[in-house]
Amino acid sequence: MSAACLHSWAWRHLPAAVLIATICALASTGLAAASPGRPPNIVLILVDDLGYGDVRANFSESQIPTPNIDQLAQQGMRFTDAHSGAAVCSPTRYGLLTGRSFSRQPWQTVGFQQWASMIDDKRLTMAELLQANGYHTGAFGKWHLGQTFYNKSGQPDGPTAETEWSRPSTGGPNDHGFDAFYGVPFTHGHGLWALMSNRLVTETPTEIINGSWPKAPSYRPEDALPATTQKALEYIDWNARERSGKPFFLYLPTVAIHEPLVPSPEFVGKSPVGIYGDFVMQMDAAVGQVVARLKQHGLLEDTLIILSSDNGSAGQAGNGTVEEFPFGSVRSVYGHKMNGDWRGFKGTLWEGGHRVPFIASWPGRIQPNSVNNQLIVLEDLMATFAAILGVTLPAGSAEDSYNLLPYLDGTHNGPPIRRYAVFNTFNGDPVLRKDQWVLAFHLGSGGQFTTNPQPVKRGPKGQLYNLNTDPGQNTNLWLKRRKVVAELTALYKDHIARGSSLGINR
Repeated sequence: MSAACLHSWAWRHLPAAVLIATICALASTGLAAASPGRPPNIVLILVDDLGYGDVRANFSESQIPTPNIDQLAQQGMRFTDAHSGAAVCSPTRYGLLTGRSFSRQPWQTVGFQQWASMIDDKRLTMAELLQANGYHTGAFGKWHLGQTFYNKSGQPDGPTAETEWSRPSTGGPNDHGFDAFYGVPFTHGHGLWALMSNRLVTETPTEIINGSWPKAPSYRPEDALPATTQKALEYIDWNARERSGKPFFLYLPTVAIHEPLVPSPEFVGKSPVGIYGDFVMQMDAAVGQVVARLKQHGLLEDTLIILSSDNGSAGQAGNGTVEEFPFGSVRSVYGHKMNGDWRGFKGTLWEGGHRVPFIASWPGRIQPNSVNNQLIVLEDLMATFAAILGVTLPAGSAEDSYNLLPYLDGTHNGPPIRRYAVFNTFNGDPVLRKDQWVLAFHLGSGGQFTTNPQPVKRGPKGQLYNLNTDPGQNTNLWLKRRKVVAELTALYKDHIARGSSLGINR
């Protein structure tokens, strides 16, 4: 990549000395360092609330057919120890798109997303990185990282009855590296009941529901998945037609399977796990449509496809309150282990909260039907994409992102790429993972709908589990393995003090 191709992000935000070094590094590496031809198209599918055990390729006991995701696993690599970075959606999405753990800023800022972007203007995203290297970028589905709307007086606000809908929002996908966006700003059933095309709603909301949420007259949550999937397919068509031979980045953060569970009529009753399973099957079918469209245009061989989830499954058996349908009720009602044999669910510190499906397919580069058991986190994709491009990430970016390309292309040897990882619960409580050990500095689950008891006077102040001997995380070893607790605590403190993961110097 030449200096002239450097994206305007760098000119706006990088300090002069860093900018010069970055330009030199980019110019010296070039795309040819990564592959003999042009870089691959990248399709990143982030399913909302998909559990490890929902995917049959991961968990043979799954009661829900997922043939299209399973086919991706057969033609590519399946990771068994992949994690979402956080056990809840928005912080995970921040880490995914920036390569930086959301926990490096005040956790409370997650609550500001109704009014402002969770991503700072000066923070480099993977979409901007890819734009800088000749990619067209499109996002279709659920954003959930905040943006700013404006009221009729021109003042910044969240979406309300006073919003001036003809004024474009700011701080959303188009301001963080995406050339095109079509989808929902929050979820398909919360905050704003309307679809957005780039910075504007596609239909002016004229109603208020649930006391405060603006609603477009024709919007229905069950239409969001088909509509955004169709736009993603049209985006592939457009790139094949208008940009033949040039790479594109398709980010597909699906609205499924987050509640409300709203499968289309043709999927209702298709699974033995109620509308939860029906919605999973519809999402799987959408994945199949994307793969089929790439194949139709002869793009499959030139495309890296990655599928994962933003956290573990909540596993609610139906729509309604958590009293009616508690987290994990699909297991008690239908016998379906949505997170496999891992303990916990969305929001919690246990593996079921953040161990997620992760499948990568790249014909000719990734060995078909291969399995990788090493620890990875979604934050690692930023550095991985930079490595595929053969470019150097600038200082002050992707502070927690490790390059996974050696895993993908089979060139890795030696110790694991990641020595450790830090996750967060729904409440923002940190969880440290190193080798077989999992350390948490709190009691309770850290989840939204569970209690976090205070430690008794002489009891443990936190939790320590050995996944090798206790994969179900049933026995707290905090008091029995004090040396391990001390060592891991020191590692975590070092991790925080550095402002980046160990071994990453950006």
